[in-house]
Amino acid sequence: MPMERNRWVVVGIDFSDGAIRALEYALEQAKIVGASVACVHAYEDTPGTPAFDDPAPAIRRQLEEIIALRGPTGASVRIDSVVRRGPPWEKLVNVATELGADIIVVGADGQRGAASQGFLGTVASRLVTPSRRSVVVVPRNCSPIVRGTGLRGE
Repeated sequence: MPMERNRWVVVGIDFSDGAIRALEYALEQAKIVGASVACVHAYEDTPGTPAFDDPAPAIRRQLEEIIALRGPTGASVRIDSVVRRGPPWEKLVNVATELGADIIVVGADGQRGAASQGFLGTVASRLVTPSRRSVVVVPRNCSPIVRGTGLRGE
C-alpha cells in the first residue's frame, strides 16, 4: 500500500498587510486540497549586528501570534512557523524544496515595498522568475475569500 505524502503550501510572512493577505489565501487553499501550511519568515542581519544577537525566538513568537489570529476556524490545517536567516526569496525556495511544497504564496508587496513599476515587491519579483514551483502572488487589491466557499467576497 503506497504511503500518501504530506502536501504543503509555503507562505512568506514579513508581517505586512500583503503577507497577511497571502496567509489568508494560503490557508484557504490548504483547506481545499488538504495541505499543511508553512509560514516562513526570513531575516537578514543589518551591518553591525552582534554575532550573539539572535532575533529568531522573538520572530517565532510574532509568527505564532499571527497564526493564532489568522488560523483556520473549524477546519484543521496544520500550520508550522519557520524562521530562517538569509534573503527571503532564497529561504522560501529552500523551505518549499525541503517540504516538497506544491506552491509558494507571497503578497504582491511587503515590508520591502513595491517595485518601481508598482506591480510586484522585491521578494515577489525575485521569487517568481527562478522558481521551479508554482508561485501565487496575492495582489494588494485582493478581496477576502468568503470562508468555506473558496469564492471571493464582493
